[in-house]
Amino acid sequence: MPLKNTWNHMNLTHKILSIFLPLIILPMMLISIFSVSMSVKNGKNDAINNATDKLSLVTNQTEQLLSHIKYNIKAFSISSSLQDSISANYADNTYGNYMLSSSLHNAIYNVLDISKFISDGYIHTFDGRIYNVKTGKIDTPTSEMTAHYDYVTSQKGKILFSLPRNNFTDSAINISKSLIEIETGKCLGIFSFDIKESLFYDTYDSVSNTDTERFFITDDNGIVISSDTQTELLKPLPDAIWTSVQNHSNHATFSRKRHLILSSKTTTQKYNTIYIMSYDNIYKDALTVALLPLSIGIGTLLIAILLTNIFTKNLVRPIIQLANYADEAGKGNFLPPIHTESRDEIGFLTERFFNMNQNIHKLTTSIYNEQNQKREYELRLLQSQINPHFLYNCLDSISSLIADQQNDTANNMVYHLGKYYRTILSKGRNVITIQEELSLICDYLEIQLIKFPDLFTYKIDVQNSVLESKTLKMIIQPIVENSILHGFAGYKNGRKIIVKGFCQSTNICFEIFDNGRGISPEIEKNIFSESPALMPQHFGLKNIQERIQLKFGKQFGLKIESEPGHGTTVRLVFPPIL
Repeated sequence: MPLKNTWNHMNLTHKILSIFLPLIILPMMLISIFSVSMSVKNGKNDAINNATDKLSLVTNQTEQLLSHIKYNIKAFSISSSLQDSISANYADNTYGNYMLSSSLHNAIYNVLDISKFISDGYIHTFDGRIYNVKTGKIDTPTSEMTAHYDYVTSQKGKILFSLPRNNFTDSAINISKSLIEIETGKCLGIFSFDIKESLFYDTYDSVSNTDTERFFITDDNGIVISSDTQTELLKPLPDAIWTSVQNHSNHATFSRKRHLILSSKTTTQKYNTIYIMSYDNIYKDALTVALLPLSIGIGTLLIAILLTNIFTKNLVRPIIQLANYADEAGKGNFLPPIHTESRDEIGFLTERFFNMNQNIHKLTTSIYNEQNQKREYELRLLQSQINPHFLYNCLDSISSLIADQQNDTANNMVYHLGKYYRTILSKGRNVITIQEELSLICDYLEIQLIKFPDLFTYKIDVQNSVLESKTLKMIIQPIVENSILHGFAGYKNGRKIIVKGFCQSTNICFEIFDNGRGISPEIEKNIFSESPALMPQHFGLKNIQERIQLKFGKQFGLKIESEPGHGTTVRLVFPPIL
């Protein structure tokens, strides 16, 4: 009687377990003992095979990267615009160096996107001038550069691979080659570029488990050119590892642990890709696979499927279907309606849930379309702010300067105007680096200073750590433009603009200050309102605010502090775009 009573008070799950659990435990124990021994053996083989496959993949990707770099270097070396720039024989003075720098800058960026794979480098011309591709400056060669020039030219146009010429750990290798004029065979100079280490790191970052595995890429002397640890770059590989690589051994003991070491050599320049994993992790993974939870999971899954089909088929299946449907809907996958023969509460719930799902789908689509329309509208408004009159006025100024025989000033204005519009267009991109945005600001300010030489001075103070961060295009330049067009209106001299940029926690902060006439409290209060009275004078600020908040959220945007007659400070906070 007590036993029957207990049975009657048990739920269905406990009843099923009390029947089947004794029948499951014994077979599972026997299976587990056998599976542990087999899985350890197979797991070790699988780990080695997996490591071999990863190493092969990384080696192939490294090979492709080196081939791609060589291809670009060859294309660069025979560029007619580059050769014409060097052959132009500009005078060895300030103006000549300026013209040579401008010509080389245009020639280089027409062939290569320097920022993608070059961390540093220079071009050494035949007449003894050094053009730095990162700064654009013309310098004289050092004795080390002269010796390198003689060595590279002696190699008759070969592409030479070596360690980076500086000790910065953002560089992996150096590539040098002489520039041979195609028609005459004359040596026009050499170039020497340091290639970014991050390019090599990317070849194994996506396939490497950083908790258990490590990859190295070294040159033929065992010098590390790429690693996931910055302090190891451009240093010799540990002796135990390098000895194993040279002896083609798959094992080495260091840090009091035995490790699996696999290596492969690229055919291009014979760089080594090396894979390292501790045997502790290999056995740990094998045991994890073989442990009882896996066996229990498999057995429980099979039994659960069987019991579900026998005892709860009509009840559980519609619920599972509905749960799966809800899960897909939560992920944004709006599926066709569920077909169910049930006419009870579950059928009613399924029908109502489908109707609700369709309504959510329509609402989501509507919101998505509205957001896209708003984005397109903002982009059109932003582009419309590139006032054609600015270009016309600049062209008129250039014409006047030429008429007054101020050719150097006219050339300077043409140079900055070209850079200004090149950055604005930026190949149709709406996302650019902070460095590019600052270049846009500098070119705009230099143009204004040519037009109004005594009106203002400016200073840009931005931390190097934010220069390569990406952000929306033209979210700082319109603020600077407002300072000149509106803040300095009525003044003839003595004005100044200060632009500061720095990291603030994980965000980027900019402060733009001018000592212009300021903004009245009434206007400042309503700058971000919907009032049409502010159009178009402060529309640029409102447009920037909306673009930032639409992209990043309401916690970001602009804050304005102004004192009439003394100036205005605009504070801009936004996260970098990854």
